[in-house]
Amino acid sequence: MRVIPRPVVPAGPLRDLKDLLYESYLAAGPPTLDEMAAALGDADAEDDMVKAAPSRDTIQRIIKQPVLPARQGDVVSLVAVLTRMAGGEAEPAAQRAASLWLDARLERPLGLSIGGLDPIDLEVHRAIEVEESQRLPGVPDLPTYVARPHDWVLGEVVHKAAQGESQLVMLVGGSSTGKTRACWEAVQLLPEDWRLWHPIDPERPGAALADLPQVGSRTVVWLNESHHYLFTADQAVGEQVAAGLRALLRDQARAPVLVLGTIWPEYRNSLMVEPKPGGPDPHAQARALLTGRELTVPAAFDETAMLDLSKKARRDPRLAYARDRAEQGHITQYLAGAPELLSRFEAAPPGAKAVVLAAMDARRAGHGLDLPHSFLGEACEGYFSDQEWDLLAENWLEEAFAYATRPVRGARGMLTRRRPRRGEPSSEGPLYRLADYLEQQGRQTRRTQRIPPSVWESALRHRVSGRTLAPFARSCGLLRVAFHLESQAAASGLGESARRAGDVLRKAGRLKEALPWYQKAADAGDAESALRAGQLLWQQERWGPALDSFRWAADMGLADLAKQRAWAMVHYAPHLRPQAWMGPQPEAGPSLSGTSTRSALRNPHAEELDNLLAQGQTEAALTLARTLGVDLPPIFRRGAASLIKQGFIDEAIKWYALAFDAGDAGAAWRVGRLLREQGHDDEAIEWYQRGAYAGDRTALQRVAYLMRERGRLDEAVEWARKSADTGDEHAIRLAADLLRLQGKEHEADRLLAYGWELDGTIADSWGPWSAEDER
Repeated sequence: MRVIPRPVVPAGPLRDLKDLLYESYLAAGPPTLDEMAAALGDADAEDDMVKAAPSRDTIQRIIKQPVLPARQGDVVSLVAVLTRMAGGEAEPAAQRAASLWLDARLERPLGLSIGGLDPIDLEVHRAIEVEESQRLPGVPDLPTYVARPHDWVLGEVVHKAAQGESQLVMLVGGSSTGKTRACWEAVQLLPEDWRLWHPIDPERPGAALADLPQVGSRTVVWLNESHHYLFTADQAVGEQVAAGLRALLRDQARAPVLVLGTIWPEYRNSLMVEPKPGGPDPHAQARALLTGRELTVPAAFDETAMLDLSKKARRDPRLAYARDRAEQGHITQYLAGAPELLSRFEAAPPGAKAVVLAAMDARRAGHGLDLPHSFLGEACEGYFSDQEWDLLAENWLEEAFAYATRPVRGARGMLTRRRPRRGEPSSEGPLYRLADYLEQQGRQTRRTQRIPPSVWESALRHRVSGRTLAPFARSCGLLRVAFHLESQAAASGLGESARRAGDVLRKAGRLKEALPWYQKAADAGDAESALRAGQLLWQQERWGPALDSFRWAADMGLADLAKQRAWAMVHYAPHLRPQAWMGPQPEAGPSLSGTSTRSALRNPHAEELDNLLAQGQTEAALTLARTLGVDLPPIFRRGAASLIKQGFIDEAIKWYALAFDAGDAGAAWRVGRLLREQGHDDEAIEWYQRGAYAGDRTALQRVAYLMRERGRLDEAVEWARKSADTGDEHAIRLAADLLRLQGKEHEADRLLAYGWELDGTIADSWGPWSAEDER
């Protein structure tokens, strides 16, 4: 007799029902289909437990298939008969079967049917409106779609998912390049019985963590702007989301699922950084999740796509409008209103421009998507000149928000008021979101600009979440601001904020002050803080409390790390004896270092361009790049590298200069490096400064080093401080080293311990947050 195989079903009421059925089947023998059908057919007509007599084929489907049986009576009757065949009591088993069938029937699957979705709700950009399209009846919200090479690859991924194989693809590209629209078009290829889940409530990573285990078969997991899920302020949260997604993709009980994500290149690059051997690896899960699953979305349309667009533009005036006005094939950006947004920003009156600049700087410093009106209203005050401030009207702030929120050709304006939906937590005042194109522009054009003190002061007054702005403040050397932001949050009962407050003090060398903060966080259940407290206690040779802290960390879930550190301390202090909780001495594991992997989903023309450059045919490569509409700065950099290999340094400098003129700020330091190698230090400094002012953070530190070599130490310190303003966490130590070279030991020690004040001076001693600070 062949035993019916057990169905594979994801966790939930249906699996509980299927487990009951299968375990009842096994306990009864298991019987044959004929035996079960006969037992059901022979039941007494007065038997309250057995009211149905399903056929042998129906019985097999009920036990074998991973779906809910259509009739409750069939399930209840089968469980009752099987329980009796096993010698058990039928009534409780039948009642449980009836209850589980009802629970499974009433269970609401995660997500929404793909047939009733609105692309705008899924954060697809609404396109600009043009006069011609407004006159046409029935014009859809989205312009006619023009498929490009990445859409063909995406279509293959979707086809595999539809055939039953779980898939993930991460679309990588800048703002408004068409990533989210491409995902939307891909979803339209799926059968109608698929669902889509977009985790956003109450906040994105929390929603994903809470409900990932409930994702069922034939579900699209929609992770637009995936950095909100994977590149989180608390790195552990992003890693948990990545691990959950990896588990979902491997779970055959829930296959097939399709995970569609979008991400900006800078966030993708941060997630994919390989750790140094033996060093921390904060994004190991995210890197494993994305490796081999990336799909680049080019910023510009190539020649083939432009030809297709011209054909479709005959039926859609918006495409014709963008074709005639977009520069260098940047069609999707134009359709999303990007040029109009920039024009409106550049022409904005001082009040509106200040509000938007404050939003740009707050976002690049790590503030969440939702920016409070009260915070922006005070943060923006540092962006006015004295004359602009004196000439402001009485209602300038109201006018500023009115200008900044005005829609652009039917698309979102520079700022959009965020209205909480029913069931979402309400805020104390209005919340605003910055247009993502302007956010990306701000990250690029303002990354070397110092954030005005008004932003930090407003953050402190309005008690902005420490986990958002504090890390950037710490990287800038604003240790007082970082500590006070974290300690404010810790006062509200957030254990992880107490840990980060301790981190600020520990990294500043203030170890005795850091210890109570770690202990406070550990009291709130933060296992990492217990580990760090143990480490500090070890350094103070307080052996007993150190072991207690390590044991505490082990009890809270970090057993392996805690045992390793406890054993290390025992070896360091031979008079100590291992404790029972430490278990056997752990063996040293192998040193792991990953190797970077080039995605198979790369630009199809990249190999042809690389071959031309390798052959020294730089002009031909440049011509091909322009013909294909490929992003030019990378081509200029490849050309320069090829020329350097051939020994043509002067020509390479010209190519790097072309890359700089095409918008690659990082090309400036490459020019500077080549000039220095030729002994042209003054010209190198000029290029480093050009790169710094164009937004290249590395150039700022290079200027500082060059100034040090030339003995201009005061200028070197100032350039190091400017580098710190960009979030370069190494710059504060460079500045301290420069101060020591000048014999200013006390100032160097004070800088490392207390950081800079908002006015750029070295801070004096400061302690916990007080009401005096708020005034």
